[in-house]
Amino acid sequence: MKTVCFFTLLVISSMAIGDSTWSIVIETGERCLYGLRDCAVLSNGNAVISLTGAFEDPFLMCFDREGKILWYRHILEGEGSRAFESHGDLVIMEDGFAACYHSEPRATGINTDVAVVRMDSSGGILWTYILGEGDEEIWMSTDMISCPDGGLLVSGCPGQQIPGAFVFKLSSDGRLEWMTQPDEIKGFALSVMKTVDSDYAVLVNDEYSNSTIVQHITSNGLVSAPITVSETAIPFRARTSCIDNSFWVFPAIESHVLYAYRLYPDYGTLHEIFAQLPRDSEAELADVMEEGLLVSGGTDDGEDALLLRYDFNGNLLCERYYDTGGIDFLYSADFSNQGILAIGQTRADSGEERDFWIIMTDNSGFVEGAEVTENGILLIEPERMHIELYTRGWVMACAVSNEEEEATQASHDLMKVTGLQTGYLWIPDWQSLSCAEGWLVYALPYMEHDGILQEGVDSLMEMYPDAYIIWVSQGRDRNTMTIEDYFSVYI
Repeated sequence: MKTVCFFTLLVISSMAIGDSTWSIVIETGERCLYGLRDCAVLSNGNAVISLTGAFEDPFLMCFDREGKILWYRHILEGEGSRAFESHGDLVIMEDGFAACYHSEPRATGINTDVAVVRMDSSGGILWTYILGEGDEEIWMSTDMISCPDGGLLVSGCPGQQIPGAFVFKLSSDGRLEWMTQPDEIKGFALSVMKTVDSDYAVLVNDEYSNSTIVQHITSNGLVSAPITVSETAIPFRARTSCIDNSFWVFPAIESHVLYAYRLYPDYGTLHEIFAQLPRDSEAELADVMEEGLLVSGGTDDGEDALLLRYDFNGNLLCERYYDTGGIDFLYSADFSNQGILAIGQTRADSGEERDFWIIMTDNSGFVEGAEVTENGILLIEPERMHIELYTRGWVMACAVSNEEEEATQASHDLMKVTGLQTGYLWIPDWQSLSCAEGWLVYALPYMEHDGILQEGVDSLMEMYPDAYIIWVSQGRDRNTMTIEDYFSVYI
């Protein structure tokens, strides 16, 4: 039996819901390797979502206050030796946002990089900084925050849960201002925060003493000696925040209890809280704000997603359950003046295919149009949409047809004559192409069946002498080359 506590009476809360609440499901397909990584509400009220996926370039989406999509795009295409497929943290800036990623070592174990991308609210890239371009070291990011001067502070380590932490500071225009020296931070950097004196602090798991420490870092990069805040190491997903001039550490959720510690100015423990979560839930800390703590997750049986709010004494302020008709779960959430933006997944009871679920509630967790059951569960019917997440990569552009039937036939004829893999797509769905509208008939530089690739390409050029190579993705740049240049470089 679920209990729901309300800030006000249900009727009053329902009447107060504005047009800025919405719920959307993005259909992903059966073999989607992308995952939702972070969400944030911009200063103008728009919502930004980051996605990353194995072997794929990062993907971003932006929705307006009513849940209508404003733009979506790939970034960091071809920037490194492999895709920036991990992390994906978002940080809100005055006139846009920043995103932080790192590549994965996988089988090679070398040459991973960290990428920071500064963007405006329209999806334009202002600057990009990549750490590790000129070496074969392993660089992985763990946290990123904004700085008072408009710059960014990033923490990381040389590999997953490997000691040897670093912190670096970027200026507002993307220049590296300073980076901590090797061995200054010996453990695994969990999280960074701003302090009340405009300096910074990094939370670290110390491998040598198996304890948790904090190290102060001045605004010009000088690192203090470590201060122990816990005699035991805390989980790697722990985080730290500075709220109302107090330092807070949030180790983890264990046995349905959220633990948190408020620290003295010298980082000794001043106050501990224990927030009891529902016994039938699986949840994680999603956001820390001046009003308290925001937790997201779902029920153990998978039927409902949930959002919980607690104050800094561990008292439950609000509890909301959501049901879209399938198996629902909310990975993370962001609390703002606009409301609560949350991201997760929904899956049909009978199927394995999962779709991405994005929901914007009001500050008390309600959504306009939701039906409230006797148990307080909000029944929601999200709007469904499809967005092409995956890039086609380099294709041979052959012709544009006004009608889909013509494109279908042209693609079939092209494959039959050349033996190449062929297809067609609607041009406005791929932002890197042109402003022309129509169905683009293309061929891939691969054979559909056994055959000689060069002979297939020669046959294609006889049919379409003006064919050329173009990179097809949701990125903003239009990248083209001749077929001859492509085969001399890539084949």
